[in-house]
Amino acid sequence: MITFRRILFPVDFSARNRAAVPLVRAMAMRFDAELTILHVLNVPPAGIAEAAAWMTLHGSDRLRQQGKTALDSFVARELPDLRVRAEDAEGDPATIIVEYARDRGADLIMLPTTGIGPFRRLLLGSVTAKVLHDTAVPVWTGVHTDDNVAHPSDRWKRLLCALDDDQRDLPILQWAAEFAIEQDLELQLVHAVGGPEECEENSSLRKFLFDVAGERLEQLQAQAGTKLETCLKLGKVGRVVHQAAMGYAADLVVIGRGAIQQSFGRLRSGAYEIIREAPCSVISV
Repeated sequence: MITFRRILFPVDFSARNRAAVPLVRAMAMRFDAELTILHVLNVPPAGIAEAAAWMTLHGSDRLRQQGKTALDSFVARELPDLRVRAEDAEGDPATIIVEYARDRGADLIMLPTTGIGPFRRLLLGSVTAKVLHDTAVPVWTGVHTDDNVAHPSDRWKRLLCALDDDQRDLPILQWAAEFAIEQDLELQLVHAVGGPEECEENSSLRKFLFDVAGERLEQLQAQAGTKLETCLKLGKVGRVVHQAAMGYAADLVVIGRGAIQQSFGRLRSGAYEIIREAPCSVISV
C-alpha cells in the first residue's frame, strides 16, 4: 500500500511556506501522517575559516534563538491542530533536508517552489532543485498560481501521470495506477510527442509520430495491466503537461524520480519545466 505516514515540511518562514500550509495540513490529515516541520539555519560548512567568521559576525547564539522562536511560533500559529514535531538544524539547507528525510524515514517531502505568478516559469529555487535531484524520497512540489485547478488533497478527484514512452517508465505507471486505486482517484496519462512543433495537423509525419508513441504506450500499459485514457500532444513537455492538467482538471501530477535524476528521455529533460508550469501539485517518485 502506498501511503505517507511521515511527512517532512522544511520551512524558512517565507510567504510561500505560509501559502502551502493548507495543502500540507490537508495532506497530513488525509494520510493521518506525523508531520515534521524542519527549519535549517543556513551557515557555511563547518571546518572552514569563513564559517567561524560568519557565525561570529552574525552572532551564532542570537541566530539560533531567533530561529527556534520563529519555528515554535510558526507551528503554534499555522498548525495548532496537528501532530507536529518541530526540528531545527544548521548547515546547507538542501543537504540537511535530504539527510533528515533519509535518516528519519520520511515518506514524503513537501516543498513549495519559489516561482509565483508570471515568474514561475523562470524560478524553481536552488534548495528545491537540489533536494529533487539528491533525495530518494517522493517529493511534493507546488506553486501558488492564479490558474490552479486543483482541489486540496482532502478532495482530490483526478490524477494525471506524465510518461515517456520508455520501458523505464513502467514503475511510474504502476505506482500511479496503484495510488489511484487506493485513493479512489480517476487516472489519465499524458505524453509529449517528440517532433517539430510546426508539423501540420494532418501531415503524414505527425500521424507517424503519434502512431509510434501510441503503440509504445500501449505496450507499456499492457505490461502494467492498465487500460487508461492517454492524452498525446505534440510540443514541449512543460506546456503539454500544463495543458493536459488544465483540460483534465487534475488535482495532482505524478512524474518519475528518474525524470529529475537521470538524463534520458524528453520527460527527463523537461522535469523542472513540468514542476514550474504545472497548475497543480506535482509528486515525483
